[in-house]
Amino acid sequence: MKHTGTKRLETERLILRPFCLEDKESCLRNWAANPEIYRYISQNAKTPQDVFQWLSTAGQAYASPETYYWAIVEKMTGEVMGEIFVDDFSGRNGWCELDWKIGPAFWGRGFAPEAAKAVIRYLMGEVGFHRIQAKCCVENTASERVMQKIGMTQEGIFREYFHSKDNRWCDVVLYSLLDREELDFQR
Repeated sequence: MKHTGTKRLETERLILRPFCLEDKESCLRNWAANPEIYRYISQNAKTPQDVFQWLSTAGQAYASPETYYWAIVEKMTGEVMGEIFVDDFSGRNGWCELDWKIGPAFWGRGFAPEAAKAVIRYLMGEVGFHRIQAKCCVENTASERVMQKIGMTQEGIFREYFHSKDNRWCDVVLYSLLDREELDFQR
């Protein structure tokens, strides 16, 4: 495995690049402050101060070649519509876990699968990960559909794996893709 960090990636409609402080307003406007984005995860919507603090320290994180964390930017508008990042990984076992968030104004247009496909190609082709996995609460059908659209295989359901902010236990579905499998892409 050859860790190379967050490199700029481009697709037909997207630029995937490191975050910078100038992204603050776009992040707040499009996704970071929206509670709907955080409905199925343990984090809360971000305040302007949270976003400023996070973006102010992003450079330190990017100094590590083991940081894989991209702003998802629409080419036409320059708007930061979301984020995609490696949440966890095992260098010894060659796997990583991918996570993403996209703002509601950009939902249903195939941006999440397009971003995920580019990142997976990079992580498998250049970094050398053997397996990439993703998971979400079973209620989060939009994220599950992204996993299906890019050709990931469902491996199973973790029963009551996640304790939600509204004090419920949620089942989580796990998907994966191996480097020998063909990356599929449907819109």
